[in-house]
Amino acid sequence: MGIEETVMGSKDGLSRRAFLTGAAACGLVAATAAATGCSPKSQGEGTASDNADAAAADASSSAGIDWLGTAPEITDADCVSTEDVDVLVIGAGTAGYFAACAAAEEGANTLLIEKGDAGNSVRSSALGAVNTKLQKAQGIEINITDMINDFDRLSQGRENMRLLRKWAENSAEAIDWYTDLLAANGMEVQLEWNMPEGTRYTEWPVGHGTNGEYPSREGDVAAIMDAYIQDLGSEVRYRTAMQCLILDGNKVVGVYATNANGENIRINASKGVIVATGGYAYDQKMFEALHNEDFHSNGLMDAFPSCTGDGIKALMWAGASMDSVPSSVSFNRGLLTADMNPLTPYELNWDICGYFFYSSQPFLRVDPNGNRFHNESAPYEYVMRTSANRPVGQRHWHQIWDANWKEDVQRFHTVGCSTICYREGADHDAFPTMLDDWIEPEMEAFVEAGFIVKADTLEELADGLGFNADQKATFLAVCDRQNENFDNQEDPDFGKEAFRLSELRTPPINGTVKSLGFTLCTTDGIRVNDDLQPFCANGVIEGVRVVGNDQGSFYGGVYPNLAAGLNAGRCATFGRMAGKELARG
Repeated sequence: MGIEETVMGSKDGLSRRAFLTGAAACGLVAATAAATGCSPKSQGEGTASDNADAAAADASSSAGIDWLGTAPEITDADCVSTEDVDVLVIGAGTAGYFAACAAAEEGANTLLIEKGDAGNSVRSSALGAVNTKLQKAQGIEINITDMINDFDRLSQGRENMRLLRKWAENSAEAIDWYTDLLAANGMEVQLEWNMPEGTRYTEWPVGHGTNGEYPSREGDVAAIMDAYIQDLGSEVRYRTAMQCLILDGNKVVGVYATNANGENIRINASKGVIVATGGYAYDQKMFEALHNEDFHSNGLMDAFPSCTGDGIKALMWAGASMDSVPSSVSFNRGLLTADMNPLTPYELNWDICGYFFYSSQPFLRVDPNGNRFHNESAPYEYVMRTSANRPVGQRHWHQIWDANWKEDVQRFHTVGCSTICYREGADHDAFPTMLDDWIEPEMEAFVEAGFIVKADTLEELADGLGFNADQKATFLAVCDRQNENFDNQEDPDFGKEAFRLSELRTPPINGTVKSLGFTLCTTDGIRVNDDLQPFCANGVIEGVRVVGNDQGSFYGGVYPNLAAGLNAGRCATFGRMAGKELARG
């Protein structure tokens, strides 16, 4: 190959349809090698048109929305500069930072590029890891086989179970390294080890959180990692956006990008490229097509605006494919007033909506007709999944509690970021006066703002929530049943654990006007093998690793949030592993 190689997006006469499928790799050999997704087809294997049709059906099956688009048409002649590095990392989030640090540690000339003005940094709420030195200090030993089989059940076997084990077996090294790095820079990683007993859904003590003020602590970690990478002789560069991958045959050899001035540049990566751009939660077309249920169920969106599917699209243009089942990290903590109607999750924002951590507590939840509809002790997103069975416009719910809530939440003993009361070994953000100093004042503010109704009786509450006569009768019967279940310490209807039952007798009695979910990030991504290489039609695409929320094959529609920090932990672990592997050649 000459200097042009196989370039994503060059002017080669391929149809727009071929680009849309992600089966074209463009450039001088686009009609042969690239049209199959990886390498030339032998006779009788099918045509480029066949592959285009199959890829299109796989990529945009949900809503028929054109979200993939076409690769930009860039050649070397369009670039103001060309530079050479050993390892190129795309995206300064959790996965990208861990990857760049690891590659630089191995002596590789590493460049980390980020399209924003600053990195999204490392998730501070929790990084999931197994059998770390912090866990060993508490005498905690997690059976990896038990844990990954628990995750396998949740995903109905759709994930690559070998990747689950690979994360678990390598996570301690990654998080121990991180713990030491932060300690050397005056920050602390703290383990949540205190788990409740007797839960129906297993809760795993894997969450390692970063101390400091939120959200500034994430910027503090970014500064530490920026300095670390630079001290090792490598570079972090902001306002530099990947446009497309450059291929030589079925191997990625670099990228075309734009610099801070909006000019095209070429970056060659002799050892490889790591794609870690953060998923696609803020690409509205892509999210609507692939997460159609969430799009029409969520109240709003809480993802990084920079997560627009850049890495996934670039890899699909190169012939990769995505998970067939959408997955996300979604929370059940959004509050709307009676006159707010979620049209799309992008049309409302936190300036006018309520973010209520309390909503993840397992209090009674009823649908718009007053019926209880699920086990409130289940993982966060289950309430949204069950609510999606109802018609659009009726997918909200009401959460109900009485004046005993402070004692209730202590007994409930939830874990991870739903923790709202302090106990030894709890989530690192919990503090002793949390209920009095934060949760209660916030609750009162939400009453004032119309997100919560406070009443002296259940009848008054039913009226305040807008139930008609039949709905009110249903709601009151459900509340009577809840009191009966509490008295009997048994939930024969949905099987909620006895210690998470609560009564509804002591005024004031409260109810949310409209509770809804929201998405933090997408977690379905590019299908990869055990070495994080993207699959394509005839094997894998060489010269590239996919990590973070661009990487698929890890979930199957459900996020196991009862293993706090699992997603950020897999980003960190696989980022570090990919950086080391490519740097070592």
